[in-house]
Amino acid sequence: MRCTPQAALKAMLNLRSLGLSIKCQAARIEQNLWRSCTFGHGCILDEPESYNYNTTNMSNKTTNNLLAPSSPTSLMIPQTPPNTGSGSATGNPRNKCALKPGHSLMDWIRLGNSGVDLAGTKGRIIPVTPEELAKHNTRNDAWMAIRGVVYNVTRYMDFHPGGVDELMRGVGKDATKLFNEVHAWVNYQQLLNKCLIGPLKHSKKVEKVLEVSTNDLSPKFTRPPLPPATQDVVPRLDWIQNRNSLTLYFYTKQFCNPGSLIRKVPERPNNHIEISILIDNYIHKYEFELHAEIKWPPKDVKMNTESGKLECSFEKPEERKDLWPQLGKQQVQKVLKNSVEDELLMDFKTSLQRQYNHNSFVLVLNSPNVIYTLPLGYHVSLECLINSRNLSKCYTPIPSRYLKDDKDLNNCGDMEMCNLNFLIKKYTHPNSFSGHLSSLTNDMTIRVSIPKGNFKLSKLAGHRNICFLAAGSGLTPFLPLIDHLLKRNTNRIELLNLLYFNRTSEDIWCHDMLSNIAKNDERFEFTNILSNPDASWTGAKGHVSSELLAPLLDKSKPDKITFISACGPSGYNTKVEEILQELEFPKENLFIF
Repeated sequence: MRCTPQAALKAMLNLRSLGLSIKCQAARIEQNLWRSCTFGHGCILDEPESYNYNTTNMSNKTTNNLLAPSSPTSLMIPQTPPNTGSGSATGNPRNKCALKPGHSLMDWIRLGNSGVDLAGTKGRIIPVTPEELAKHNTRNDAWMAIRGVVYNVTRYMDFHPGGVDELMRGVGKDATKLFNEVHAWVNYQQLLNKCLIGPLKHSKKVEKVLEVSTNDLSPKFTRPPLPPATQDVVPRLDWIQNRNSLTLYFYTKQFCNPGSLIRKVPERPNNHIEISILIDNYIHKYEFELHAEIKWPPKDVKMNTESGKLECSFEKPEERKDLWPQLGKQQVQKVLKNSVEDELLMDFKTSLQRQYNHNSFVLVLNSPNVIYTLPLGYHVSLECLINSRNLSKCYTPIPSRYLKDDKDLNNCGDMEMCNLNFLIKKYTHPNSFSGHLSSLTNDMTIRVSIPKGNFKLSKLAGHRNICFLAAGSGLTPFLPLIDHLLKRNTNRIELLNLLYFNRTSEDIWCHDMLSNIAKNDERFEFTNILSNPDASWTGAKGHVSSELLAPLLDKSKPDKITFISACGPSGYNTKVEEILQELEFPKENLFIF
């Protein structure tokens, strides 16, 4: 059929009236409807890109994937859609049905752009168990899992070309097999992007260990609700070089609190390096095939916790000390952290275990091929095999400088950056997890998780007078935060107050280091408070109380505390919350680890 000029003009005007943004999205979706995907464990939005970098063009491109493929060969574009054998009377294997007026693809895009909460999660990413998924199995409450990700398809029902009944076949369950049988080539991620709830979270087989003691002063790591979603932060890559070294820079955003995981894969060539940037709920993974080989480990790794910039410097080998014409190739993947956390357990070896005081010990783990930087305020799970059972427990690594009196640790040399350092309280009851850790000898394997937590460093940015309330081993999350706050240039700290609660003076951790910090920086105040001191103790005594905290919040004082964070056993944390509620302290300015 030939198109007259008048008809072409009319069609062009109709398209223009729909708006440029909707046209672009429709074109993009229609262009990808026939894309066929070979999937692994995750969901793919787009094919990963490879780039060549040189010294004159340092722009960075990233794929905007939710979950990306592990190899560039995992996406194919067939010439014709596969035959599903559906037996359609119209000869259409997808069994399309007539849609109601106002329910076209354009209308669906327009609804997605309207700001309506199609997922029903208020913008949050929420992991969903199969049991929870099964509850949402009705026409008016329809959730569906496809390739490891759960979508709320309630509003999509009337827009589905195959009809409501066809879509209802997959509601309330993992519909991946059904989807693959009917139309595996459809790029559903773009169609259902605004309906995304979160990853399908299968029950973990590892048993969590809960150690209880009458005099327990160790923190219990709970999983607080996810905060409202903010605009995604995508790292920006840059690089510089000279004849001797190469430096990679990853720029994120001020106070976005990134973590990093730098890996050398032993079986890959020496020009292959993997760097993952962890920001909130996502992992941005960069796989580099550099122009030439580099030395491992890096000569320096710096994370600026204020600007959010990661700097990683590598030396070039003696035989290859020259300027490169380009950086090489890279692939970028963006992955939901919760969807892969069970798969990203890393093997570390024990390199040091020694007694710290009467009931705690130092544990240093090392992986020669991994350099691990946690976001501030986050923790990890340690997992090991005990009596034929996989058990795990959460701990927070601490900066090595708080253990600098340890001669063995000081002799680690260049490999210190590959260490994770822990201070752990030992429990004496039989088969305790900490008791098992304390009995480990060197070179034994422990599996370490990716970082866990949702502490928002940006919450502290507007406060100059901050108080930390630590009890027992609940001190550990605050040690890296103390270093960060005292170095902060933006809205410089005026007062940082640490109240540290213990039973006896023998229970106090890092006393000398914290006392030296207080001595050298008048902005930092360090107070030990004991509940059961001996007769020689001349310091503060008692428990956390309103009488102790009220003076810190006195509004008539110019240095009144405006932000408080607490970490300790669950009973202690609850008591802190109750006291601050009585004192009418703003709940939004309180964070409990």
